[in-house]
Amino acid sequence: MTWSERIKLAWTTFKREALPMYSWTFIFTGIGIVLIVATVIGVLAQLRQSGWDFPYADNGSFSPGMPVPGIPPTPDLTPYVGPFGSSNQNPFGTYGGPWNNLPHLLSTISSLAGIFLLILIVGWLIGSAFNTGLFNLTAKAYHENVSFKDFSFTGFSRILCWQGFLLLIKVLLTIIGLVGALALHHSTGALVGFLILYGLFITAAGLFALPWLFTSTIYLLAHRKEGFWTALRGSWRFFRRHMGVLWGYIGTVILIAIALQILGRISPGLTGIATLVVSPFIAVLAIVWVLSLEDDENPPYAIPLATSPYDPPLTNPTTQAPTGNNYVSDTDFLAPTTSTPSANRPISLEKPAPEFSASELQKPELGLDPDHPLPKDNFKFCPSCGNKNTGTAYCPQCGIKLDSSI
Repeated sequence: MTWSERIKLAWTTFKREALPMYSWTFIFTGIGIVLIVATVIGVLAQLRQSGWDFPYADNGSFSPGMPVPGIPPTPDLTPYVGPFGSSNQNPFGTYGGPWNNLPHLLSTISSLAGIFLLILIVGWLIGSAFNTGLFNLTAKAYHENVSFKDFSFTGFSRILCWQGFLLLIKVLLTIIGLVGALALHHSTGALVGFLILYGLFITAAGLFALPWLFTSTIYLLAHRKEGFWTALRGSWRFFRRHMGVLWGYIGTVILIAIALQILGRISPGLTGIATLVVSPFIAVLAIVWVLSLEDDENPPYAIPLATSPYDPPLTNPTTQAPTGNNYVSDTDFLAPTTSTPSANRPISLEKPAPEFSASELQKPELGLDPDHPLPKDNFKFCPSCGNKNTGTAYCPQCGIKLDSSI
């Protein structure tokens, strides 16, 4: 399949699933907005509980003598000493001094960090769920029209495993970098050289595996019947086999991004509409790209090769019934008839030998039974069918080898 055919197929698939896909996109966008609002409310509530005050939240006005949030006003406050009132106060003055109540400050920071970590985890789960449903919807739209209910979450756990695997790789790379930096911190030149080389190594490895990182999730979802590690190794082999075509997808995405930038410079008002259409199309394009490569390797409707009507049917020699001829053996001079002449047998243009039934083969042939001897002048005729011997090595009627003495 060519590049243009993949683009047309992706556009056709996108049109089939556009309505349910945008519906689910708006649903997940609403969930994200609710999540952001809940995050802001939770952070503000935690700050208020920790002693911070927000005078601007009640439509108050600003004045030079108003303290900053969390800083109580002081009697000697003047416009010249700033909002802290004196040089001994700072933003941590509400805790009883610069560092007098440090545990309380650390507790507030840990609470805020916990809130943000919880939001990151929930956002990660929502994003993984949306990607899973988008793949299932696109995989069905690849063949037929789809509806809203075709957005399923089958394979959600596999995406979580893949995201955890990537996180493990990032943690290992970070640990290696930190260990190397700590080991070389005594030498500035060696430390700088290590950081440069390590950064170049990570950049080169990331660029090399960039198509695999974009498409491996799709391959894992497309091979759900396989084990996770088996499918993961298969995704790497798939990437190595189709590296050039997968880089073609990366190039297509870059061209689309450049076109959006040019459109934004020409008509800024159309940029938002174009982005609303192009962003889902890029996600669909990646899925169609991988599925079309899978079809190229394993065509869903393989057409068998046409066979000639003159070709003999293939049979299993071990299941063939015995001929039942008690007078014919492998050592007899009556060689069995075959469709292909041997090296010692000349090619004859005569009519092929007729086929005999088992009952006919059981009849005693002339000259082979002691009770039916051949007449002395009968050597000029075929001992099997009685056809006249014309001097050939094999009978043109039935293909039986004749006596060479004639």
